[in-house]
Amino acid sequence: MDVVESTLTEEEKWYFDLRGYLVLEDVIAPEELQRMLAVIEHWLAVDEREIPAPLVRHRQEPYKTHIDHIQYGHELFQNLALNEHIIRVVSGLLLNAPRLFHCNFTHMDKGAGEAWDFHRDDSGFKFPYGFRNPHNDYQTSNGQIYCSHLVTWIALADVPQGTGFTVVPGSHKSSFRAPEWLTVESDPTIVDSVSLKAGDCIVCATSLLHNAKPWTEDYPRMNIFQRFQLSAYFNETGKGGYPLDEYRGQISDELYELESLSKETKGVVRRVLDRFSLKELTERHAD
Repeated sequence: MDVVESTLTEEEKWYFDLRGYLVLEDVIAPEELQRMLAVIEHWLAVDEREIPAPLVRHRQEPYKTHIDHIQYGHELFQNLALNEHIIRVVSGLLLNAPRLFHCNFTHMDKGAGEAWDFHRDDSGFKFPYGFRNPHNDYQTSNGQIYCSHLVTWIALADVPQGTGFTVVPGSHKSSFRAPEWLTVESDPTIVDSVSLKAGDCIVCATSLLHNAKPWTEDYPRMNIFQRFQLSAYFNETGKGGYPLDEYRGQISDELYELESLSKETKGVVRRVLDRFSLKELTERHAD
């Protein structure tokens, strides 16, 4: 697989390597966000039998509801999966070979909750401590970053400081076990709770210690998770991985390609490479 020039600026590389995540502001326009919320509110309100397959609505906890595979239910969420601003960063962290393998919406109401432990994500197989997990790897070389498992956390409602996605910065490179006392409520000089405006997005290494703080606002926390892995050879077999061929007609060719295993440069990546120049991006960041 040929590796083309990174789609990340040098500042983005430095920040992600240092902390393990990046915040992208305003990836969803306000009018598009309102349309998304209207569709989601409908899916939350109707009888489950009225939700278009293959979407699945289910409860994880008394105050948390998920809707899985939302990109198969409406073009708005297809477009979000192909969002050029998100794909630019994801591609830059996956050697320009990303594959979308998971997507869902989460609705969380205010509820009782104790301090939650941090965790790292994996692909179901637990490697012995000290081994590198190829499904959840992080490397840098020759001006490139390779992060084989990424999550995007896209806010559909404002997330005030101290209520949202929470990480231990830099822990994606840690070689030592975290102390048992470490939770999302630990010392804020160690733990980052990331505040977001509706329409903002976090791109995060899943090897970073992370979780979300208990939600305390009077309105629901609403966000969309997208997970990406290297397209060339990783596959989430046995976990309902994408693409869902039975519903092939409900997504675009470009999204089907993004969800598929491939060693070729995908259409959405080529589009991102054509649209963004590093010179432009660097100047924009400097402003």
